[in-house]
Amino acid sequence: MGLGIDSMGRIGPGKDDKDVQVYSFNQVFAGVLFDAEGRILYAKLDQLEVASPNYDGEGMPHFAGFPGQLPYLYDENHDGAVDGVLETNDEFFQSEVAGWQTKRERGEGYKMGVGTWASQMDAYEAFFVGKSVEEIEELFARVFSSRNGRPLKDGSTNEEDKAKYDALSDEDKALLADVTTGATMSLNDSHGNLIAALKKAYENRVPVQASAAALGLGVDFSGRIGPGKDNTDTQVYSFNQVIALNLFDGEGRIVQSLVDQIEVATPNYDGAGMPHFTGFPGQGGYNYDMNHDEVVDGRLITNADGFLAEIAGWLTKRERGDSYKMGIGTWASEMDAYEAFFAGKSVDELDELFLRVFSSRNGRPLKDGSTNEEDKAKYDALSEEDKALLADVITGATMSLNDSHGNILAALRDSFDKRADVTITVVE
Repeated sequence: MGLGIDSMGRIGPGKDDKDVQVYSFNQVFAGVLFDAEGRILYAKLDQLEVASPNYDGEGMPHFAGFPGQLPYLYDENHDGAVDGVLETNDEFFQSEVAGWQTKRERGEGYKMGVGTWASQMDAYEAFFVGKSVEEIEELFARVFSSRNGRPLKDGSTNEEDKAKYDALSDEDKALLADVTTGATMSLNDSHGNLIAALKKAYENRVPVQASAAALGLGVDFSGRIGPGKDNTDTQVYSFNQVIALNLFDGEGRIVQSLVDQIEVATPNYDGAGMPHFTGFPGQGGYNYDMNHDEVVDGRLITNADGFLAEIAGWLTKRERGDSYKMGIGTWASEMDAYEAFFAGKSVDELDELFLRVFSSRNGRPLKDGSTNEEDKAKYDALSEEDKALLADVITGATMSLNDSHGNILAALRDSFDKRADVTITVVE
């Protein structure tokens, strides 16, 4: 099983009626099961598209920028006419990020040519089965348009697409006729790179360890006022995205987990390795600590090229690897320990354990000898069984499962709520 995430920026879609550019970023999340030869057995993909608030499409998640930046034009009623500017503050920033919906979550409201985004993605997921990522890349190069990444079709009025289609074998034309009954959207264009997410899932794959009855891909998005402020007393802001791929047994208990996270901060954060977002071009930029020495070096002003490059460079916490140190290891090693802890438990049981044996202040596992009175009292009241469980947990992980850094438990529950039946039998 593998979890892949790919992020990219887009100059668009279009401009508003004031001739001001719309910007957006797209992130594709792919949870995939592979056989021993690397062929796809099952795939579940979702995507987040977030635009500047002057985009007129109803249902599109928006980001008005970080508090303190120049406000962006806003088409409130999605009629193609700008109604004013949308100013943000701390409260609005957090509510806006929390309200982001993936394309699957947007459901029937997200219409496309031959159905909805979700129905087209379902058709592609079926198309991927039995193929390796390398084979999908080869097919994409051969039978999809070199202009827009969509499946070629008979009768195209575009000369380039027509010539490429006419040169195909009858077998390829039959394959395309089957694909285009359910899906016509692109697999790789400015809307997002679905193939890149599949490829990352393959590269990140780990052996499936036990039989399972269902698979779920879940997400959770949250905004954070922090971490901290810079040396000019300007606030740092960030948003966190937790993505969880889980296998479940027939009773809804977690069999195996793969969890990753993207944390993106304003560029005045002093931590090396943190992905940044300066805001959309035209928003006046943000304070910038270029060499991460806790001293602001100036203001980072972005343009279209910088905007695209910044988003393309976003790394997940797993991708940040050994450079992402934490108290007793790295983020990845602590998450590995939690994934082992999740196994055999339902999301309800994990929520109950979180309330009982984790700190009510910061969401971290309670531990013996805490100097905080509240944590000490809660720990001392635990049973010996719970204390033994905690001793086992904190040998590998001490970070929070739900705090301002991100809500891992919410992503697990979302994965459970979105699970689909997938019969997996592991034979000794």
